[in-house]
Amino acid sequence: MIDVLFAHSYFLRFDPKQWKAQQPFPPLATIYAASVLRNEGWKVDLFDTMFSLSAEELTTALDDVKPKVFVIYDDGFNYLTKMCLTNMRDAAFRMMQLAKERGITVIVSSSDATDHSEDYLRGGADYVIFGEGELTLKELISSILNETVKAELIAGLRFLKDGQLVQNAPRKNATDLDQFPLPAWDLVDMEAYRNIWLSAHDKFILNMVTTRGCPFKCNWCAKPIYGNRYNSRSPERGCRRTKHVEGNI
Repeated sequence: MIDVLFAHSYFLRFDPKQWKAQQPFPPLATIYAASVLRNEGWKVDLFDTMFSLSAEELTTALDDVKPKVFVIYDDGFNYLTKMCLTNMRDAAFRMMQLAKERGITVIVSSSDATDHSEDYLRGGADYVIFGEGELTLKELISSILNETVKAELIAGLRFLKDGQLVQNAPRKNATDLDQFPLPAWDLVDMEAYRNIWLSAHDKFILNMVTTRGCPFKCNWCAKPIYGNRYNSRSPERGCRRTKHVEGNI
């Protein structure tokens, strides 16, 4: 049994254009959040939906690792997670249902869930994180598993109480990005990504991110998560992260 099983709602096969392009990237924001929780001592695992045929494949993972909490944490660093949204939303709802059927607490952090929180909560989520997610998630997991601070006091959280939507105070965006540990690359099946890239392009590319936010005004992408601001890691931390990624490929 583990404490937290992570997933995301981007299925490459549901996006015909990107499936044809064969340029998948691991869910970077998801493994960032997993790393934050693991840094706190929680046992975490990842069900990577990238190459799955359907949400039903989650069943095996849930039954194998028996998580106490299931977290759908979409990759807000990758704008593709906002494509083919209806298919991805349906898959997210089905994964939530599969977890709830097993009595597992469900948390969702995504641009779509931020925009449509009540739909997700009525669809099976116990909590929706709005805004930047790692610190809110860390406090919420402690609240659920250690019974520390009450959920009502955690900034950046939405949930239902007596059938009504409750929104806590928003959480301030992080400005010191160096506080976050490096992503949990070891949770990713790197060979699956490598094989697709090499088969289609004779090269293997991974993504990395050294900034958060965007100064532009697009009404989609990760704007619901990071807003119209821009922060960056220190050059030293960025270089360390590059070496860390190279060591995992």
